[in-house]
Amino acid sequence: MHRITAVFAAGTTVALLALPTLASAALPQKGVLLKGTLHAAGLTALTKPIDLKVAATGKTARFTWWCGSQKTISNRYAITVAIKPDGTFAGANNVGTLTVWTVKGRFLTATSARASLRLIAICDAKGGLANLKVS
Repeated sequence: MHRITAVFAAGTTVALLALPTLASAALPQKGVLLKGTLHAAGLTALTKPIDLKVAATGKTARFTWWCGSQKTISNRYAITVAIKPDGTFAGANNVGTLTVWTVKGRFLTATSARASLRLIAICDAKGGLANLKVS
């Protein structure tokens, strides 16, 4: 009877230790360029193309988005975000003490990610959730 209990306890411990790794995000492929689009969700919303370029080190990425479907310098916004060991990233763009826009996301696989773009005082002020992948 004690042997069954010991085996069950060991199996349960291994299963519980594996749970955090299953729920965590993936690490990105170094140097990969992911693309996505935040689609217009209303009459006044604009489509927003998004790029996420992972650095050669895999520790940072350049998050770039455009206000409107045309990619020009005048409507481009970008920040460099740190990629945490669990595959998540976040950043904010500020003007003085005013936060203009923020991004928060995580890598789902080495070549895909999901990002939430929050537009506070820029573009059409309509953010949302975008899926990013290699294109």
